[in-house]
Amino acid sequence: MSLKAQWQAWADKIAALSQRERILILLTGLVLICAGAIYGWLDGAALRLAQDRVALTTAQRDLEIMDLENLGKQARLARDPDQSVREQLVRVEGDIDRLDAELKAQTVDLIQAHEMPAVLEALLSRSTNLHMLALTSLAPQPLMAGDQRINLFKHGIRLKLEGGYFDVYQYLKALEALPRHFYWKQFDYQVQEHPKAVVEMEIYTLSTSKEFIRG
Repeated sequence: MSLKAQWQAWADKIAALSQRERILILLTGLVLICAGAIYGWLDGAALRLAQDRVALTTAQRDLEIMDLENLGKQARLARDPDQSVREQLVRVEGDIDRLDAELKAQTVDLIQAHEMPAVLEALLSRSTNLHMLALTSLAPQPLMAGDQRINLFKHGIRLKLEGGYFDVYQYLKALEALPRHFYWKQFDYQVQEHPKAVVEMEIYTLSTSKEFIRG
């Protein structure tokens, strides 16, 4: 049977139906059409809802990341940019104070540099047969090279005396008996006309001061 014949047969069947039956068929068709439309709309709405939920989850994650980044930036801004430098400076100052204390401990029993000329002359005044020919202050010399904040300086004095052996001996013995000491660097004893001799010696002390000794 051809398509035209089938269509004609179906139309004849519809025409043979009562008006009530035709209305029911029409309503059934409308219901099916509406149900399909509603189903299609609900399916699209469910897809859009799922997409919106994914977008919302992504937005929330991005917001959390932004919050963490802002907290990190605020923490960096609140942190003192010079904190590491300050801590290093504190350590360096502590090392300097410790070194300063050690240097002062090494010089506690030494005679003060500015006291040396007066002490040498005072001891010499006790002897009537010993005479000072020269007393020269030497330029201070740093013990540590470089521009150090704390350093030890060697303050020296070159002394030239004339007198007899016993007088020189008593003078040296008095120097050694001083409550504060110094270092010997040079000692030269020469008899020029017996019993007189000329003594040249160089002594020095240590100090954290680099000021020149005035003889």
